Amino acid sequence: MSEAPYDPAAFRQFEHEGWNRLSDGYHRHWEALTTQAVPHMLANTQIAKGARVLDVACGPGYASGAAAAWGATTLGVDFSENMIALAKTNFAELDFQVADAEDLPFPGGGFDVVLINFGVLHFPDPDKALAEAYRVLKVGGKLAFTNWAKSEGSGITIAMRAIIKNGAIEVGLPPGTPLYRFADANECESVLNGIGFTDIACTELSLTWRLPGTDTLMDTFQQATARMSGLLNAQNPEALPAISAAMTEACAPYNQSGVTVLPMPALLTVGTKA
Repeated sequence: MSEAPYDPAAFRQFEHEGWNRLSDGYHRHWEALTTQAVPHMLANTQIAKGARVLDVACGPGYASGAAAAWGATTLGVDFSENMIALAKTNFAELDFQVADAEDLPFPGGGFDVVLINFGVLHFPDPDKALAEAYRVLKVGGKLAFTNWAKSEGSGITIAMRAIIKNGAIEVGLPPGTPLYRFADANECESVLNGIGFTDIACTELSLTWRLPGTDTLMDTFQQATARMSGLLNAQNPEALPAISAAMTEACAPYNQSGVTVLPMPALLTVGTKA
């Protein structure tokens, strides 16, 4: 989103402030979407009863809750204090704590599975975070992470096109990991191979995002996502009506009896610690 030199500390602060501010909005608007990936993550890591599972960038605790329902012993971590507070409210019987994905406060080899559901994009140094996942896994343990994939009709594509046409992309936000870096199976395999993972498999997931109308996409992004919210909030206020109108128009073909159903494909990547 910016041509400025990459500053991991600035990006981390931007993400931290964003997710603390938007934790409740994320829970309201994204739960029904992001949780669609979780059963695939659990099945592909072969989580068994009693497995020790670490849910990194746990947000409101969805993956932890699902893994616990499968009989796993879970621990969820997130760098956002408000997300952790929300997770503790949602799943009071489970364990959650504030922690940095790039510097996990755990000894090596303590977990059977590490899950990262749509969190990798938000790490200042995702390679370091994935290496930390490797470190805390037992030999033979599995990592699973998801990332959004490209799609002509996805909410992300619709929003970005509306902003490019009617607003500005270069608005001085701290640059972060490229949006679709981990939507590339070859890139995922290369990164995990370099860390030491084996048996790497990438699976495309066909998720759908149901919105309560064609005119709600911009408000949803503003209320629920750190990067897109920051981009929209940095626009010239005079451009916002045109941006919103463009999103509404692009959502119209996806209207189904008053509900907007957008394709939101994702890529699930799984690797095993050698």
